[in-house]
Amino acid sequence: MNEKQILCSYCPSKPCIFGDLDEAPKFCPTVNRTELIDEAKSKLKETENQSMARDVARTWKQLGKLTRVEETMLYAKLRGYQKLGLAFCIGLSDEAKLLTNVLLNEGFEVVAVACMCGSICSDDVELPEEDKIVAGFRQPMCNPIGQAMILDTEGCQLNILLGLCVGDDTLFIKHSKAPVTVLAVKDRVLANNPLGILYTSRNPFSRMNTERIKKTES
Repeated sequence: MNEKQILCSYCPSKPCIFGDLDEAPKFCPTVNRTELIDEAKSKLKETENQSMARDVARTWKQLGKLTRVEETMLYAKLRGYQKLGLAFCIGLSDEAKLLTNVLLNEGFEVVAVACMCGSICSDDVELPEEDKIVAGFRQPMCNPIGQAMILDTEGCQLNILLGLCVGDDTLFIKHSKAPVTVLAVKDRVLANNPLGILYTSRNPFSRMNTERIKKTES
């Protein structure tokens, strides 16, 4: 491993938590990317960034006491967000309805847009027939750009993602003008718990082995 390659995931002690960097590994970005860290701190002092980050820090007073849904609502209230956008996958329509009820009961305004809004299909992105699930048939597609545009146009102050597909969430975040938070992500195989495969990776029957590093020729 290159000593300057940033791999915080391999740091055994995470000394940055306590501000003591004497034991920091050589790949620590706090130590060897000081210019970027300084630039990030400078950006953090910008009025909006500082305010947003300060409200995140305020939520830590409830650390370990609130669910993700409750933390999302707390952060929205601290920020003064009244109108929330919900971009959800139709596969989680029941969950979207429940969440909408919770948000409304807490006094928020809600705009909820399903992933299939606009009724687009793979032909709209010129997907080759051989790449379709079934060649010759209409393959529906999600419309995350449309979701983002609709929520922004409706004046949503914070957009919540619920179960968008990998890549669709990327497109949504890229095009949303309002701040975005993720409530839950999709994993069709693991009941929307993508970390499950990591937690079970030591099982000899797991399709992934997190203990072994695959070596590739340079």
